[in-house]
Amino acid sequence: MKSFIGTLIKRERLKRNYSQEGLCRGICVVSYLSKIEQGKVEAGEDIISALLERLGISCETDRGFLKEAGKRIEELYEKLYAGSLVQEDVAVLQQEYNRYMASEYMLDVMLFIRLFSENEDGTETELAEYIECMSQRQYELYLYSTCEENQERLELLLKLNPNGFYLNVAGVFYWAKGEYVKAVEILNRAYQVSCEEGTAENMLSAQMMLGNCYSSMEQKELMMKHYMIAKRLARALQKTEDLSTITYNIAFTLLEWNQVEEALEYFKECSRRDALYYHKYAICMERLGEKQTAREMLKKGYATEDIEQYPIYGKMYEVVAYRLEHENYLEETEYEVILRECMKQIREQRPKGYEQFHVPYLIEVLEHQRKYKEICSLMKEFPAK
Repeated sequence: MKSFIGTLIKRERLKRNYSQEGLCRGICVVSYLSKIEQGKVEAGEDIISALLERLGISCETDRGFLKEAGKRIEELYEKLYAGSLVQEDVAVLQQEYNRYMASEYMLDVMLFIRLFSENEDGTETELAEYIECMSQRQYELYLYSTCEENQERLELLLKLNPNGFYLNVAGVFYWAKGEYVKAVEILNRAYQVSCEEGTAENMLSAQMMLGNCYSSMEQKELMMKHYMIAKRLARALQKTEDLSTITYNIAFTLLEWNQVEEALEYFKECSRRDALYYHKYAICMERLGEKQTAREMLKKGYATEDIEQYPIYGKMYEVVAYRLEHENYLEETEYEVILRECMKQIREQRPKGYEQFHVPYLIEVLEHQRKYKEICSLMKEFPAK
């Protein structure tokens, strides 16, 4: 109990907006309370009881519950490291939330819930208050949950625990930033470590991301090599959604390389039916001169939930729809405005590859306007691989 009691006291004190002086008045000195909250001392039962009573809380003491809680937390860490943790696993914690929060597993519960929380900013601020109280495993989980836009935290995480899962996280991070060479290096490590750990889902994730990297680097042979390895792993794991994603990624890449007819064969094979699928399928039909089919694909895409959930997809659809409805779109100022706004929002919200896909369309506009300096700038930012 005493190993977590200081954290519990601190959390409840902050929750009630009590100062340390106000809480400990008549019980102990402020400096002693500070040490209790930091876990630097194990105070006597009389002091702890007085502090808890003043806060109006108690600790969970049911041994049966604590034993099962400990098993549950270990299972969550195991699933996390294996790359198989899903929201439903964490949702179970909500059933006995108050009891967990009065136990030694309080910080673990807070950290796992944050992974799937929509109100991330608030929980990060709250969790930051307890960094000094965290075990190394908890601190690693904190770094993971807050490193999406923070390279320093990611690098620290890898120093503390370069396991297969966290290496995959780093690979995705650098891929999204467009640092493909570094991503490849990390993802190869992720695959090797995952093989040693026996975490098959991490192996699959690493191979899929390696395929994505080589797609972005325009290296078809290596792209197909890693996607085929990923397909074998996905079949073995019965990951039908991942199989569909791999097929979509190949189709998308071939479309980006203007290998349209080959891309079409993969689109026909793909079972994915979300907004991005219909968006790329529509462009494929547009390039083949099948404008009516392209319009039908956009119509189906507009009916998906993704369009409402991710407004950026609506902007991407708007660009394609404009081309389909305006034969002389290059003459229209409105098209350039729509395209640039779409690319601006993509840069703010999506990995670099999304913006790169739209660059040729902007170059097409600029060539029509003979704005060659801007074309040169774009080509420097998005060089041919």
